[in-house]
Amino acid sequence: MTKRFITICVLTMLILTVSGTTQAVPTEVTYVNGPQDPLVIPEYGLHELGNQNTTLPTGGPGIPLPVPFPDNEWITSTWTETLLTSCFEEGNADLPIPNVLVYITNMTGVPWSDVWYVADVFDIIPDGIPMETTLTNHDGWVNGGLAFKIDNIGVNRPLVSESMNPDLVFEPGETWSFIIQDYQNMWQLPPSAFGSIGVGFLSGGEPIFSSGSIIAIPAPGAILLGGIGAGLVGWLRRRRTL
Repeated sequence: MTKRFITICVLTMLILTVSGTTQAVPTEVTYVNGPQDPLVIPEYGLHELGNQNTTLPTGGPGIPLPVPFPDNEWITSTWTETLLTSCFEEGNADLPIPNVLVYITNMTGVPWSDVWYVADVFDIIPDGIPMETTLTNHDGWVNGGLAFKIDNIGVNRPLVSESMNPDLVFEPGETWSFIIQDYQNMWQLPPSAFGSIGVGFLSGGEPIFSSGSIIAIPAPGAILLGGIGAGLVGWLRRRRTL
């Protein structure tokens, strides 16, 4: 029985690993730290999370629909204005521009241990890379876009709430709310628009699909635990048929 269980778990983990790799959105980033909290983004194992569908207008004939994010990188998102402030430090001072509170819900089935927000960049002007989305509570830049880690540690504390455990782990089914301070977008897009694949100046598709990106790394042992759980379920089902 023990050997059979171990075999099932190993096979399940291999299947999950292969399927997760084929479904994952390739995510490449370079980052520069700013005057606030360090970004510290790993070189490998990074995923971009986003919307599977968009409610934004298509803009008329000839504009393609966005490529949907796969199930293992799917979040839902909404937003509202807020009077809350994330960062009062010099250089990131709150301006007389409305702040927004963004809500993201983890639909991936995977827990994420580190999560960042990255603003989109409008990259067509020859003499520079203007910001498509601007904000004032940034920790630095990712692929040219203003960025911050979504947490409540340090000087910049954008994370307002976790609907499950207050452990800074974005758990499956959990909703986080976080502040984007002095949010503005040149296309008047909502701050919850995460509908196109790509980060910063690599954000693909038409501008109407995305104002920013959510990037994250899986919690340690997430694939292993998922494999063990799936293997256990399969073993129990088999036992019932014997």
